Amino acid sequence: MPYAQLETGIRMYYEKHGSGEPLVLIMGTGFDHSGWDNQIEHYSKHFECIIFDNRGVGKTEGSDSKFSTGLLAEDVLSLLDILGVKKAHFSGISLGSCVAQEIVIKRPNIAYSLQLHGTWASTEGYAERKFKSQIKLLKKLDMREFYEINVLWFLTPSFMKDNPSLVENMIESATQKNCSKTFLIEQYKADLNHYSIDRLHQISVPTLITVGSFDLATPLQYALQVGNGISGSEIFVWENGGHFHNIENPKEFNVKTIEFMRRR
Repeated sequence: MPYAQLETGIRMYYEKHGSGEPLVLIMGTGFDHSGWDNQIEHYSKHFECIIFDNRGVGKTEGSDSKFSTGLLAEDVLSLLDILGVKKAHFSGISLGSCVAQEIVIKRPNIAYSLQLHGTWASTEGYAERKFKSQIKLLKKLDMREFYEINVLWFLTPSFMKDNPSLVENMIESATQKNCSKTFLIEQYKADLNHYSIDRLHQISVPTLITVGSFDLATPLQYALQVGNGISGSEIFVWENGGHFHNIENPKEFNVKTIEFMRRR
Protein backbone atom coordinates (compact mmCIF):
# COMPACT_ATOMS: atom_id res chain seq x y z
CA MET A 1 0.00 0.00 0.00
CA PRO A 2 1.46 3.40 -0.96
CA TYR A 3 2.21 5.79 1.87
CA ALA A 4 4.12 9.06 1.87
CA GLN A 5 5.91 10.64 4.83
CA LEU A 6 5.00 14.29 4.46
CA GLU A 7 7.00 17.39 5.33
CA THR A 8 4.02 18.36 7.49
CA GLY A 9 4.88 15.51 9.87
CA ILE A 10 2.26 12.85 9.09
CA ARG A 11 2.18 9.62 7.09
CA MET A 12 -0.44 9.84 4.33
CA TYR A 13 -2.15 7.03 2.44
CA TYR A 14 -2.64 7.65 -1.29
CA GLU A 15 -3.43 5.89 -4.57
CA LYS A 16 -2.87 6.69 -8.26
CA HIS A 17 -5.14 5.50 -11.08
CA GLY A 18 -5.02 6.01 -14.85
CA SER A 19 -2.79 8.16 -17.00
CA GLY A 20 -2.80 11.65 -18.44
CA GLU A 21 -2.74 15.06 -16.78
CA PRO A 22 -2.84 14.70 -12.98
CA LEU A 23 -6.22 15.12 -11.29
CA VAL A 24 -6.14 15.57 -7.52
CA LEU A 25 -9.38 14.57 -5.78
CA ILE A 26 -9.95 15.85 -2.24
CA MET A 27 -12.73 14.31 -0.16
CA GLY A 28 -14.94 15.92 2.48
CA THR A 29 -15.15 15.72 6.24
CA GLY A 30 -14.82 12.25 7.72
CA PHE A 31 -14.85 10.39 4.39
CA ASP A 32 -11.84 8.51 3.04
CA HIS A 33 -10.65 8.16 -0.56
CA SER A 34 -13.40 5.63 -1.36
CA GLY A 35 -15.83 8.56 -1.55
CA TRP A 36 -14.51 8.96 -5.11
CA ASP A 37 -15.21 5.34 -6.15
CA ASN A 38 -17.98 6.38 -8.55
CA GLN A 39 -15.61 8.72 -10.37
CA ILE A 40 -12.32 6.82 -10.62
CA GLU A 41 -13.38 4.34 -13.31
CA HIS A 42 -14.43 7.18 -15.62
CA TYR A 43 -11.88 9.84 -14.69
CA SER A 44 -8.95 7.43 -15.03
CA LYS A 45 -9.67 7.02 -18.74
CA HIS A 46 -8.65 10.66 -19.22
CA PHE A 47 -6.46 11.62 -16.24
CA GLU A 48 -3.97 10.31 -13.73
CA CYS A 49 -6.16 10.37 -10.63
CA ILE A 50 -4.52 10.98 -7.26
CA ILE A 51 -6.70 10.13 -4.27
CA PHE A 52 -5.81 9.97 -0.59
CA ASP A 53 -7.13 10.01 2.94
CA ASN A 54 -7.07 13.41 4.60
CA ARG A 55 -5.28 13.95 7.90
CA GLY A 56 -6.92 11.91 10.66
CA VAL A 57 -9.20 9.84 8.39
CA GLY A 58 -8.91 6.26 7.20
CA LYS A 59 -5.30 5.14 6.79
CA THR A 60 -3.70 8.57 7.19
CA GLU A 61 -2.26 9.62 10.52
CA GLY A 62 -3.73 12.40 12.62
CA SER A 63 -1.79 14.82 14.77
CA ASP A 64 -1.94 16.81 17.99
CA SER A 65 -1.91 20.08 16.07
CA LYS A 66 -5.09 22.01 15.34
CA PHE A 67 -6.56 21.14 11.95
CA SER A 68 -7.27 23.89 9.44
CA THR A 69 -7.99 24.01 5.74
CA GLY A 70 -4.59 25.65 5.34
CA LEU A 71 -2.84 22.77 7.11
CA LEU A 72 -4.73 20.16 5.07
CA ALA A 73 -3.70 22.06 1.94
CA GLU A 74 -0.07 21.88 3.04
CA ASP A 75 -0.49 18.10 3.41
CA VAL A 76 -1.67 17.83 -0.19
CA LEU A 77 1.08 20.09 -1.51
CA SER A 78 3.69 18.03 0.34
CA LEU A 79 2.28 14.84 -1.21
CA LEU A 80 2.40 16.37 -4.70
CA ASP A 81 5.99 17.51 -4.15
CA ILE A 82 6.94 13.94 -3.21
CA LEU A 83 5.16 12.59 -6.30
CA GLY A 84 6.83 15.18 -8.52
CA VAL A 85 3.53 16.74 -9.63
CA LYS A 86 4.09 20.30 -10.82
CA LYS A 87 0.61 21.02 -12.15
CA ALA A 88 -2.77 19.32 -11.90
CA HIS A 89 -6.52 19.62 -12.05
CA PHE A 90 -8.05 19.92 -8.57
CA SER A 91 -11.49 18.82 -7.45
CA GLY A 92 -12.75 19.01 -3.89
CA ILE A 93 -16.04 18.18 -2.23
CA SER A 94 -17.23 19.88 0.96
CA LEU A 95 -14.19 20.27 3.25
CA GLY A 96 -12.12 19.14 0.27
CA SER A 97 -13.37 22.11 -1.75
CA CYS A 98 -12.11 24.51 0.91
CA VAL A 99 -8.75 22.71 0.96
CA ALA A 100 -8.64 23.07 -2.83
CA GLN A 101 -9.24 26.81 -2.51
CA GLU A 102 -6.28 27.08 -0.14
CA ILE A 103 -4.03 25.04 -2.44
CA VAL A 104 -4.65 27.27 -5.46
CA ILE A 105 -4.29 30.44 -3.38
CA LYS A 106 -0.99 29.21 -1.92
CA ARG A 107 0.39 28.11 -5.33
CA PRO A 108 -1.38 30.01 -8.11
CA ASN A 109 0.49 28.23 -10.91
CA ILE A 110 -0.20 24.68 -9.73
CA ALA A 111 -3.68 24.26 -11.25
CA TYR A 112 -4.94 23.61 -14.77
CA SER A 113 -8.49 23.89 -13.40
CA LEU A 114 -10.40 23.94 -10.14
CA GLN A 115 -13.68 22.32 -9.11
CA LEU A 116 -15.47 23.28 -5.89
CA HIS A 117 -18.45 21.08 -5.00
CA GLY A 118 -20.64 21.96 -2.02
CA THR A 119 -18.28 24.76 -1.10
CA TRP A 120 -18.13 27.87 1.09
CA ALA A 121 -15.84 30.80 1.85
CA SER A 122 -17.38 31.73 5.20
CA THR A 123 -19.67 29.84 7.56
CA GLU A 124 -21.52 32.90 8.82
CA GLY A 125 -25.13 32.13 9.67
CA TYR A 126 -26.65 28.72 8.94
CA ALA A 127 -23.42 26.80 8.26
CA GLU A 128 -21.77 28.10 11.42
CA ARG A 129 -24.68 26.88 13.54
CA LYS A 130 -24.70 23.53 11.72
CA PHE A 131 -20.97 22.86 12.19
CA LYS A 132 -21.15 23.84 15.86
CA SER A 133 -24.10 21.48 16.29
CA GLN A 134 -22.19 18.63 14.66
CA ILE A 135 -19.28 19.17 17.04
CA LYS A 136 -21.66 19.13 20.03
CA LEU A 137 -23.28 15.92 18.79
CA LEU A 138 -19.89 14.26 18.35
CA LYS A 139 -18.96 15.05 21.93
CA LYS A 140 -22.15 13.43 23.24
CA LEU A 141 -22.75 10.47 20.93
CA ASP A 142 -20.73 7.49 19.79
CA MET A 143 -19.56 7.49 16.18
CA ARG A 144 -22.37 5.28 14.86
CA GLU A 145 -25.06 7.34 16.57
CA PHE A 146 -23.52 10.52 15.20
CA TYR A 147 -23.58 9.33 11.59
CA GLU A 148 -27.17 8.09 11.91
CA ILE A 149 -28.06 11.77 12.41
CA ASN A 150 -25.34 13.34 10.28
CA VAL A 151 -26.49 11.58 7.10
CA LEU A 152 -29.61 13.76 7.17
CA TRP A 153 -27.51 16.78 6.20
CA PHE A 154 -25.76 15.37 3.17
CA LEU A 155 -28.20 13.02 1.42
CA THR A 156 -31.60 13.84 -0.08
CA PRO A 157 -34.86 12.25 1.12
CA SER A 158 -35.48 10.62 -2.26
CA PHE A 159 -32.01 9.04 -2.33
CA MET A 160 -32.44 7.67 1.19
CA LYS A 161 -35.86 6.25 0.29
CA ASP A 162 -34.64 4.58 -2.91
CA ASN A 163 -31.26 3.34 -1.61
CA PRO A 164 -31.65 2.21 2.02
CA SER A 165 -28.88 -0.41 1.86
CA LEU A 166 -26.44 2.02 0.27
CA VAL A 167 -27.20 4.63 2.93
CA GLU A 168 -26.61 2.01 5.61
CA ASN A 169 -23.28 1.10 3.99
CA MET A 170 -22.25 4.76 3.94
CA ILE A 171 -23.04 5.13 7.64
CA GLU A 172 -21.10 1.98 8.47
CA SER A 173 -18.13 3.00 6.31
CA ALA A 174 -17.93 6.46 7.86
CA THR A 175 -18.15 4.92 11.32
CA GLN A 176 -15.31 2.51 10.61
CA LYS A 177 -13.06 5.03 8.82
CA ASN A 178 -13.14 7.49 11.73
CA CYS A 179 -11.40 5.76 14.60
CA SER A 180 -10.84 8.99 16.54
CA LYS A 181 -13.51 11.42 17.66
CA THR A 182 -10.77 13.94 18.37
CA PHE A 183 -9.57 13.96 14.77
CA LEU A 184 -13.11 14.16 13.36
CA ILE A 185 -13.93 17.08 15.65
CA GLU A 186 -10.74 18.77 14.41
CA GLN A 187 -11.94 18.34 10.83
CA TYR A 188 -15.26 19.97 11.73
CA LYS A 189 -13.38 22.83 13.37
CA ALA A 190 -11.47 23.25 10.11
CA ASP A 191 -14.85 23.44 8.34
CA LEU A 192 -16.14 25.96 10.84
CA ASN A 193 -13.11 28.25 10.74
CA HIS A 194 -12.52 28.28 6.99
CA TYR A 195 -12.55 31.86 5.72
CA SER A 196 -11.39 32.86 2.28
CA ILE A 197 -13.74 35.64 1.15
CA ASP A 198 -10.98 38.22 1.16
CA ARG A 199 -8.62 35.93 -0.81
CA LEU A 200 -10.86 34.38 -3.45
CA HIS A 201 -9.88 37.09 -5.95
CA GLN A 202 -6.43 35.49 -6.01
CA ILE A 203 -7.87 32.44 -7.80
CA SER A 204 -7.57 32.99 -11.54
CA VAL A 205 -7.74 29.45 -12.98
CA PRO A 206 -10.85 28.09 -14.74
CA THR A 207 -13.22 27.22 -11.90
CA LEU A 208 -16.41 25.17 -11.78
CA ILE A 209 -18.61 25.54 -8.69
CA THR A 210 -21.48 23.11 -8.17
CA VAL A 211 -24.15 22.80 -5.50
CA GLY A 212 -27.30 20.77 -5.04
CA SER A 213 -30.59 22.66 -4.87
CA PHE A 214 -31.39 20.48 -1.83
CA ASP A 215 -27.97 20.81 -0.18
CA LEU A 216 -28.73 21.08 3.54
CA ALA A 217 -25.06 21.06 4.57
CA THR A 218 -23.95 24.16 2.69
CA PRO A 219 -26.92 25.64 0.81
CA LEU A 220 -26.83 27.54 -2.48
CA GLN A 221 -26.09 30.94 -0.91
CA TYR A 222 -22.61 29.77 0.11
CA ALA A 223 -21.72 28.57 -3.38
CA LEU A 224 -22.94 31.86 -4.84
CA GLN A 225 -20.73 33.77 -2.42
CA VAL A 226 -17.69 31.79 -3.63
CA GLY A 227 -18.69 32.32 -7.25
CA ASN A 228 -18.96 36.05 -6.73
CA GLY A 229 -15.43 36.08 -5.39
CA ILE A 230 -13.76 34.14 -8.24
CA SER A 231 -13.71 36.06 -11.49
CA GLY A 232 -14.97 34.07 -14.48
CA SER A 233 -16.09 31.07 -12.44
CA GLU A 234 -19.00 28.90 -13.58
CA ILE A 235 -21.80 27.92 -11.19
CA PHE A 236 -23.96 24.88 -11.83
CA VAL A 237 -26.90 23.83 -9.65
CA TRP A 238 -27.83 20.14 -9.50
CA GLU A 239 -31.63 20.20 -9.53
CA ASN A 240 -32.90 18.33 -6.45
CA GLY A 241 -29.31 17.34 -5.66
CA GLY A 242 -27.83 17.07 -2.18
CA HIS A 243 -24.39 17.72 -0.73
CA PHE A 244 -22.79 14.61 -2.28
CA HIS A 245 -24.12 14.65 -5.83
CA ASN A 246 -21.10 12.58 -6.95
CA ILE A 247 -22.60 9.71 -4.93
CA GLU A 248 -26.29 10.31 -5.55
CA ASN A 249 -26.07 10.86 -9.31
CA PRO A 250 -22.57 9.87 -10.42
CA LYS A 251 -23.39 9.65 -14.13
CA GLU A 252 -24.56 13.27 -14.32
CA PHE A 253 -21.70 14.40 -12.09
CA ASN A 254 -19.05 12.59 -14.14
CA VAL A 255 -20.28 13.86 -17.51
CA LYS A 256 -20.41 17.47 -16.34
CA THR A 257 -17.03 17.48 -14.61
CA ILE A 258 -15.13 15.61 -17.32
CA GLU A 259 -16.54 17.99 -19.94
CA PHE A 260 -15.35 20.95 -17.86
CA MET A 261 -11.83 19.59 -17.43
CA ARG A 262 -11.41 18.64 -21.08
CA ARG A 263 -12.26 22.14 -22.30
CA ARG A 264 -10.31 24.09 -19.67
